Amino acid sequence: MENKADNFVEITREKFYRAVKECKPLFAWFSLTDACNLDCKHCFINARYYPPDSPELPHHELSTDEVFAIIDNIAEAGTEIVMFAGGEPTLRKDLVSIVRYASSRMKVAMNSNGYLLDKRLCWDLLGAGLSQVKISVDGLEKNHDWNRGEGSFQKTMDALRNLVKVGIPTVMLIMTLTSLNYDDLEKTVEFSMDMGVDFTMVEFLPLGRASEEKEWALSKEQLEKAQRYLTEAQKRYGWQRVAFENRYIVAEDEYCKKICSDPNEPCGFYDFCVGCITSIYSYSITSSGKVAAGDIMTLEVGDLRKERLKDIWKNAELFKVIRNRENLKGKCGKCRYRYICGGCRRRAYAYTGDIMAADPGCWRGVSEK
Repeated sequence: MENKADNFVEITREKFYRAVKECKPLFAWFSLTDACNLDCKHCFINARYYPPDSPELPHHELSTDEVFAIIDNIAEAGTEIVMFAGGEPTLRKDLVSIVRYASSRMKVAMNSNGYLLDKRLCWDLLGAGLSQVKISVDGLEKNHDWNRGEGSFQKTMDALRNLVKVGIPTVMLIMTLTSLNYDDLEKTVEFSMDMGVDFTMVEFLPLGRASEEKEWALSKEQLEKAQRYLTEAQKRYGWQRVAFENRYIVAEDEYCKKICSDPNEPCGFYDFCVGCITSIYSYSITSSGKVAAGDIMTLEVGDLRKERLKDIWKNAELFKVIRNRENLKGKCGKCRYRYICGGCRRRAYAYTGDIMAADPGCWRGVSEK
């Protein structure tokens, strides 16, 4: 009798491709502007800087009506959650109107540096239907202000308190973890919990303004320790309150592996783990309305001002390449967890220029058994 563990790859492959066959563009990252009022050292899109007291207004590539048309376009294709970002989305004077329009069609979230989120704006955004806000905080005050400018840490704390006070349903602190602020991780999780806000960690990659700063990236050892710590934090505080990119360590998640390798369990988004969701469930929209793979803004595959997202999602050649895990190279292509992990495609592209290359950040060996 064949041991179930022996056909893990076969079952997860079959379920992965069933999931991909029915996949929809559920999650959109929408850059409403490429302008920002901060000049962060590791901005991954290299946003155009406008000082907070600048009399010059940022130029928006898309008008309000163009944004509305794109929202209609992506809603038609099945997008369920849009994350408005930038640059800095609060620089747009029509932000409340955009949130109100989008919230009648899908869930609306926002990623912000928090600098302009006073109580009045928070109330207006809540009333417009904003359901989630992520505020970028780069650890404790010293490291945060080093990256974003003196006084910006206190601005983010004020923003988090304002968002909690007005009752935004989900308020999150999002930390970009680097080798420079690595030692702040545990204390940042702790003060997030104390403030009553959720915590999420993303890993620094040398993109945009910091494309030459590869030494800022986490070592494999640091990334492994961070993921193990955050796994324990999830057990302590709840997985709803602590989030991180759980690739690699998913190979040690016995419950996940059991569900994913059960041929009788469904393989929808909430039932089966495909690992990296770039171009399978997520995509990005640039500030000029182009569709891009994941949040790699340079990998444009279509123009939402001229094309339907439905058609782009189905026909874009790059999306087809990414959805075919047989295209994975190196150790990612050999790993038995390739259908429930797949490595980080964004990291592979950042370091090699090849989106299907082996993920250079994986701290595990090749898992062939």
